[in-house]
Amino acid sequence: MLKQIFVDNDISSLLNTACTGKYAVKDRYLISQLAYVPLSLTEHNLLRLHQLINDKGEVYRKWALPAAYSRNKNERIIEVPEVFCQALEQYLDWYEQQQDLPVEYRHNLGTHRGFSQKAPALLNDRLTAFAMSERIVKKGINKQPTNLRTKVNTLLKKAGLEWATAKTFEDSLIIHLARNVDHGVVADLFGYASRQVVTDKYNGNLLQISEAINNVYSRIKVTGY
Repeated sequence: MLKQIFVDNDISSLLNTACTGKYAVKDRYLISQLAYVPLSLTEHNLLRLHQLINDKGEVYRKWALPAAYSRNKNERIIEVPEVFCQALEQYLDWYEQQQDLPVEYRHNLGTHRGFSQKAPALLNDRLTAFAMSERIVKKGINKQPTNLRTKVNTLLKKAGLEWATAKTFEDSLIIHLARNVDHGVVADLFGYASRQVVTDKYNGNLLQISEAINNVYSRIKVTGY
């Protein structure tokens, strides 16, 4: 079965239709981070503002995801596009103006726009970090981004994208990148142990020959028959 992924119109619907009201800026940033930053949902949930900006408050184009946050327990270098940096700049301006933030999210050191190391990249509608739920597994306790997933699913529904899930953001970015970048490079970017994970996702988005052959020059209108 062909894996369905986001296209430009889907992201536009999320940004312009789903992200409205009091927290429109915050929600648009959430969509931008999910769409452009090569992380798992758990990694998105754990990310802090200090990973995204330098001590002068300037947005990084390339930054390090700490090993403690990474799915493969190794530090990863994350590179982001200019469109994401612009979204982050707008979000930081909004973030700074919020009066109801927990006091531990700020400091008086004159660095990082006044944000402390505890300030999360993503805020919920109570202007706090998305809490993680805990699940007991054989190796101990596994934390899940349940609340963040619920928020994302709510926005997807508002945009009329009921077919999608929070995981669709990661899968879509992987497949879009895999069309032009070596699959091993994409696997390293997302912290996967094998390039085969990326190849399998990419192959799952390819058409069968019977579908593909009917799409060749399908937009040409033929008359006179």
